[in-house]
Amino acid sequence: MRAIYQLVRDVLQCLWVLRPHLRPGKWLVVAVVFCSFASAPLEVAGVGLLLPMLAFLQGDESQKAELLNGRYLHYLKDAFPNGSNSLYFGLLCGLIVLAVLTKNLVLYVGANLSAHLLSRCGDNLRRSLFRRVQAAPIRIFEENKAGEISGVFTMETVRSVNAMDFALGIFQRVAMGIFLLMVMLALSWQVTCAFLLMVAMVGVLTGVLHRRIKSAGAERMTLFTKMGGRLIEGFSGIRVLRATHAQRAQTAGFDAVTSGIAATERQAARVSGLLTPISETVGVGGAMAIIVAAYHFLILQGRMPPSNLLALGFILVRLLPLVGQLHAMLGQLGYNYAGLKEAQRWTELDSYPVARFGAHTFSGIQAGLRFRDLTFRYPNGKLALDRVSFDVPSGKTVALVGASGSGKSTLAALLIRLREPTSGAIEVDGTSHWEFSPESWHGGMGVVEQEAFLFHESVRHNICIGVPTASEADIQRALDIAHLHDVISALPQGLETIVGERGTMLSGGQKQRLAIARALVRNPKLLVLDEATSALDNLSEREVQIALDAARAGRTSVVIAHRLSTIRNADLIVVLEHGRVVEQGTWKELAEATGPFRKLLDVARDGHLADTA
Repeated sequence: MRAIYQLVRDVLQCLWVLRPHLRPGKWLVVAVVFCSFASAPLEVAGVGLLLPMLAFLQGDESQKAELLNGRYLHYLKDAFPNGSNSLYFGLLCGLIVLAVLTKNLVLYVGANLSAHLLSRCGDNLRRSLFRRVQAAPIRIFEENKAGEISGVFTMETVRSVNAMDFALGIFQRVAMGIFLLMVMLALSWQVTCAFLLMVAMVGVLTGVLHRRIKSAGAERMTLFTKMGGRLIEGFSGIRVLRATHAQRAQTAGFDAVTSGIAATERQAARVSGLLTPISETVGVGGAMAIIVAAYHFLILQGRMPPSNLLALGFILVRLLPLVGQLHAMLGQLGYNYAGLKEAQRWTELDSYPVARFGAHTFSGIQAGLRFRDLTFRYPNGKLALDRVSFDVPSGKTVALVGASGSGKSTLAALLIRLREPTSGAIEVDGTSHWEFSPESWHGGMGVVEQEAFLFHESVRHNICIGVPTASEADIQRALDIAHLHDVISALPQGLETIVGERGTMLSGGQKQRLAIARALVRNPKLLVLDEATSALDNLSEREVQIALDAARAGRTSVVIAHRLSTIRNADLIVVLEHGRVVEQGTWKELAEATGPFRKLLDVARDGHLADTA
C-alpha cells in the first residue's frame, strides 16, 4: 500500500509541476471530470435497478404491489396509475436500458474529451519542451548527445501522455468505486469494512510488483536514451565507421542496448501480467469469503434481509473488476512514471541567459568594440579566459591567434553571446553588448565557423536562415561576395537544390562559401570568422579566403586564425596564451619581435598552427 501511495503521490507531484506546460483549457478539464463523476451514479443506477426487477420476477402479486408502493418505484405507479404489472415490469426494464445507454453515452463523450485533453497536453508539452531546450545554455548540448535530447521528444513525451491517460482512468474508476462503496455502506457497513480490508490486502500483495514495474520503467528510459544516442552517432558518423571498418563494433553496441530494452520490457510484462491474476484471484476469493460470512453472521442471524445480500453481491461483481483494473493501471502508471519524471527534468532547465538581454537596438559600430577585463570559467571550474582586454576599431580587422586551448573560440562564443562571461564586459561604443536585444544584435552580426553547418534544405533556405525577408537582390549580393554563382549554376535546381544532411551534396569549400553568403545576406555590421579555413585544402582555402577578404571590406571583423598566413593583412593581431593576452600588434611588429607570435611562426608549417604541438 505504501508503494502505491508513493507512486500516486509522485505522479500527482509531477503533473502539478508540469501544469504550466500543459494548459489544456480549464473547461475541458472540468468536462472530463464531470463525465467521470456522472458515469458513476449511472452505473449504480443500472446495477440498482436490476434488484427490483429480479424481485418483481420472483414475487407474488402482494409482493409486487408492495414493491411498487416502496421507496424507489412508487414514481412509476404515480406516473402511470392503474397500470398492469406487465406495464410496470416493461417500464422497469426500459429504465435499466436508459440508465445503461446514458452511462455509455457519458463514457463515450468522456473518452472523446479525454482523448482531446491528452492530445492537447501532449502537443503543449512538446512545444514547451522545444522552447525550453532552445533557450537552454549551450552546455546542455555539449553534455548530452543529440539522440538523447531527441529521445525526450519521441519517447518521454509519449510516456508522459500515457501516464496522464492512466491517471485519468484511475480517477474515473476511483470515482465509480466511491459511489458503489457508498451504496454498499448504506446496505451494510460490516460488508463494506470487510471489502476495504480485502482491497488493502491486495494492495500489499501487489505493492512489491508496482515497485518492480516502476524500476523497469526507469531502466527502459535510460536504455532508450542510449539507443537514441547510438542511432544518431551511427547514422551521422557512417563515413567514419565505414572508413575505419568499425560497423561491427557499432552494431554490437546497438545490439546490446536494444537487447537490454527487450529484456527490460519482457521483465516488465511478466511482472505486470501478475497484477491482474493476483488481484482477481485474491479479490474473488475474498468476495466469496465476505458473502459466506455475511450469510452466516448477518442473514441467518436476522441482522440483514436476504435482498440486501443479493444487492451486495451485484455491487461486488462490479467492484471486483474495478479493483483489478485499478491495479493494472497503477502498474502501467508506474511504468510510464519515469517518462513523466524525465519530461519534468527537461522542463526545469535553466534558461539562457541568467541575466536578461537588454532592449537597445544595435545599429552599428561607430568608434569600436572593446573587450574589457573579460574572464570566463567553465561550469567545471576550468579558467578559459583571464582578464582579457583589447580594442577592435570600427571598420578594422582584428585577428586572434594562439595554440589550441588558448581561449580564442571562447572569446568568439562570448562575442556571439553563446556564453555569459564570469566577469568583465564586451562594449560597443561604451555600451555592454549584453544590453542589445537578441534580434538586433544577431541581426547585425555575421558568423562563419570552422565547420559550416547546413540544414537538409534548399540552398536558398540555408542562405536566408534567420532572415526570411531577404530579397532576391540581397541573395544575389551575398552570392557575389561569396563567389558562389558558378556553384549555384552547376546545381540541378539552382537555389532550390536540396544540399543534403549537413550539406553532403557540396564540397568543403562550397559549404564554407555558402556559410559566408549566409553571414552576408543580412548585411552585417560585425563579422566573426571562427577558423573559417582551417579544415580546407589549399585550393579550397584560396577560394574561401578570396570570399572572406571581400566580405571583410568595410566591416568591423574579428578573425580567429588557425593558419597564420590568412591574417597577414589584419589591422591588429592579438596573441593569446592560456586565456591571457600576451602580445598584440601588426604582423610586421610581431614578426620582428622575439615574442610568442614569432615562436608560433617558427614552429608553424606553411603558416598552419595545426602542425604545432
